Amino acid sequence: MKRKTLGLLASVLAGAVGLAQPAVSETVLKLASFVPPQYILHKPIFLKLGDDLDKATGGEVKIKVYAAGALGKGPVEQYQRAVRRVAEISYGLPGYTSSVFPKTLLIELPGVTQGHQDATRKLWKVMDAHLRDEFKRTRPLAVFVTPPAVFMMRDKPVRTLADLKGLKIRVASKSAAAVISAYGATPVPMPATKVYTSMSTGVVDGALMGSDSLLIFKLIEPTRFVTVGLPEMPTTIFMVMNQQAYGELSPKNRAVLDKLTGLDISLRSAAGLAKFGQIALSKFRGLEGKQIVELTPEARAAFDKRAAAAVAGVLKEHDAKGIPASKVVAAMKK
Repeated sequence: MKRKTLGLLASVLAGAVGLAQPAVSETVLKLASFVPPQYILHKPIFLKLGDDLDKATGGEVKIKVYAAGALGKGPVEQYQRAVRRVAEISYGLPGYTSSVFPKTLLIELPGVTQGHQDATRKLWKVMDAHLRDEFKRTRPLAVFVTPPAVFMMRDKPVRTLADLKGLKIRVASKSAAAVISAYGATPVPMPATKVYTSMSTGVVDGALMGSDSLLIFKLIEPTRFVTVGLPEMPTTIFMVMNQQAYGELSPKNRAVLDKLTGLDISLRSAAGLAKFGQIALSKFRGLEGKQIVELTPEARAAFDKRAAAAVAGVLKEHDAKGIPASKVVAAMKK
């Protein structure tokens, strides 16, 4: 009897001790994405970051992904969703708010980079010295680029500069618009999510986008011709976190997040899009009635010359406004 009483008392005390233990505080960070869950980076980047952060913080910090514009339609507003803390983390394109990121978008100019890995590394090489101040009220978690842009054309193939005369071409940023204007076409700034309808209905004749967009945004359907081998013009992408939300994390958990983000996740993201771009081109090449156009050396030289003139103009314009574009590009190339 005495032994049973002692055992019962021990159980009660153990339960009391357990109840007295403070529950692990849990922080859930909302990640706003304008692309659907089928997006190539949804699982390997968004969900993986959440899983890794959950494990590394012992369940103290989690990420919940809101895909397909669940926290607000319109990819143009993605950066403001992080700034205003509609979401603690947002995924989007700096080109949609080009005036906010004039230095970051210099990476998209022809002649600055050689491939997605080189471009992504250059972005992070100059991040602290030149770019971080553009990400006001946010902290960049990942900044990387798409595969080099190609021309996706509805009806008319582009083999030379002359083929672009009078055509309307979708662009993602002011940097790209300056180059397209130099090529003799009319640039039409437009979010990627609107390109399918705009091409299908003839609002634009084509689009300048990374090859991955053929599948991501189903542009493989309205596109009949794809021109490759253009002067390299990638599109920049960001994943940013509200600065206040970042500061509210404990020092330990901030260190964990820092370790999981930055250059490494950016390189993995860029590689994922590049691989998907190759898959998209391969699938396009195998479809009846579709054609991939490769520029001849002579045609490429003409594009290079026009692109160089456009780049010189962009740098001169920025420098005159007090934006040290020439200095930033030189640092990127160093």
